[in-house]
Order: sequence, then structure tokens, then C-alpha cells
Amino acid sequence: MADTKNTQDPFAMPNPQMMGMDPSQMNETFRAMTQKSMEQSKEAYTRMKSAADEATKALELTMENAHQGSLQLSKKAIDAMRSNAEAGFQHLDKMMSAKSFAEVIEMQTAYVRKQIEMATDQSKDMQALTQSVAKDMMKPGRDAFEKASKNAR
Repeated sequence: MADTKNTQDPFAMPNPQMMGMDPSQMNETFRAMTQKSMEQSKEAYTRMKSAADEATKALELTMENAHQGSLQLSKKAIDAMRSNAEAGFQHLDKMMSAKSFAEVIEMQTAYVRKQIEMATDQSKDMQALTQSVAKDMMKPGRDAFEKASKNAR
């Protein structure tokens, strides 16, 4: 018969103390690693939540600015249409009092000139307002980007 005391089981777990490791220190090391990992995860979650909150605030401000800008543009367009309609009715009223064809031509020429000037002024006003609205609308996103860039450094 063969000597069974000298043969070792190849699948047996090695004795940690024979390998120079203390099991109580392994538990403590594992606990410390787990604790550190948990702290890092909490810090990462806090940073991510903060960034998401800031992005949400920036988006809300952008949407609010877009809404307000849209209202301003709509009011400006309505004012322009009202002015144009009033000028048209006044012109028609004047045309009814014309006594000659030459007077009609003179009134029509003055009206067209006035309409072109008014349309030019209205276009300039709308362009300036549109640029202002676009700038205001983009401000929260630009501010958030700048803040994120500073924090990343």
C-alpha cells in the first residue's frame, strides 16, 4: 500500500498561515478596501448628481429665456402688423379725399416711401431683438460650460 500521509490533495485550499498571511489582517485589508471603494463611489455620485443638477438648472433657464424671448418677438411682430394696418387704413382714408389722379399718385408714392422706411426700421428692430433674445437664451448654457471647464482644471 502507498503512504497516504505524504500525498497532498491538489485541490485542497492552502493554509493561509503556512503562506505567511494572517487571516485577521486579510479581513481588515478587505474591509479597508471596501470602505475606500464605497467612499469613492459616494464622492463620484455626489459630483455626478451636482453636475446633473447644474445641467438641469441651465436647461430650465435656457427654456425660460427662450419662452420670454419668443413672447418679446411675438409682441414686436404684432406691434409691427398693427402699425402697418393703421397706416394702410389711414392711407385709404386719405385716398378717398383725393380730388385728382395726380393727387392719388402723389399720395400713393408718399405712402409707399413711408411703408419702405417703416419696414426697414421694423426689420432693424426685429434683428436687434432677435440677437438679444439669442444671446440671453444661450447665456445659461455658456455659463454652465464655463463653470464646468473651470471645475475640470
